[in-house]
Amino acid sequence: MPMESDVSVTARYRINQLVTGDMANLITMLTLQLRDCGLCKSTTIYLVAMITADVLVLSFLVLVNHILVPNFPQVLYLNSVAYGLNSIMSTAVIDCSVWLTVSFTFDRFVAICCQKFRGTYCTPKSAALVVVVIYLATYFRRIPNYFTNIHYYDHKNLQNEHRDGLSIESKQAWRAFDWMNIILNPLVPYFAVVLLNLLTVRHVLAASRVRRGFRGDAHSSGDPEMQNRRKALVLLFAASASFILLWMPTIGLFLFSRLTESYSFPDFNHPVAVIHESADMLSTLNCCTSTCMYALTQSKFRAELRRTLRCGKNRITKTTAARD
Repeated sequence: MPMESDVSVTARYRINQLVTGDMANLITMLTLQLRDCGLCKSTTIYLVAMITADVLVLSFLVLVNHILVPNFPQVLYLNSVAYGLNSIMSTAVIDCSVWLTVSFTFDRFVAICCQKFRGTYCTPKSAALVVVVIYLATYFRRIPNYFTNIHYYDHKNLQNEHRDGLSIESKQAWRAFDWMNIILNPLVPYFAVVLLNLLTVRHVLAASRVRRGFRGDAHSSGDPEMQNRRKALVLLFAASASFILLWMPTIGLFLFSRLTESYSFPDFNHPVAVIHESADMLSTLNCCTSTCMYALTQSKFRAELRRTLRCGKNRITKTTAARD
């Protein structure tokens, strides 16, 4: 079992992660919805969908599984239906967040590198359709998680009881389902985002060399087309760079466990357990960085964010003055 000090530190980190992440995401969503941040409609749809998925991740993965369940286990285990639904949501929300990042990266790849396909794909209608399909597909795909385990709470012994809800005949099917989940998240999304970013960078660098050759180096700095591509590239990197970096420990730990065939650890003070917990917290931290990403990369968003914060501050001041 983990030491008490380690548990308290982890709990405090999770609470801070939940509060700061939700505040950052909600402020970002309000700014995108209520202000003109200079982004196209399809990009705004993707960003709002990603923020919504991140809020759900923080709600179910952090609030329920890492804060409520360890401290109040009877809340969830009173009803096996509640536990089954939580099993679906806890896995589906992270899948949805990850695949929305992939879809946004692909949308920016098409917008920058595929000019012929851009007018058909990079539209608000297509963006809304992709978002709806990802939400439905990820949640429906996780429905089997409801039937994998049966948990209930023993009132007499005040202990959590666990029973395997799968029959012996279904073990092979469950292994196949488990490997399908691993492949679909995080392996395929992670390497897809890396590949799309590499292809986008290669295309932009090649296009920059060609346009400099036609226009001359003296005019390259004032080329509006290249400036638009650089802005789109910066936004793409802002959305995908944190995903790549913060999910890297999880990918590395997964590959290490498969290569060394070490799937368990004796206690929570073991180095592998510490790395596992750190990787889990870093991957969840990816859902708290949206405001920082956009504020650092988009000048118009920074201006609108300051206006939103000033507006909120003024309303709070007026409300406080009216009460006094």
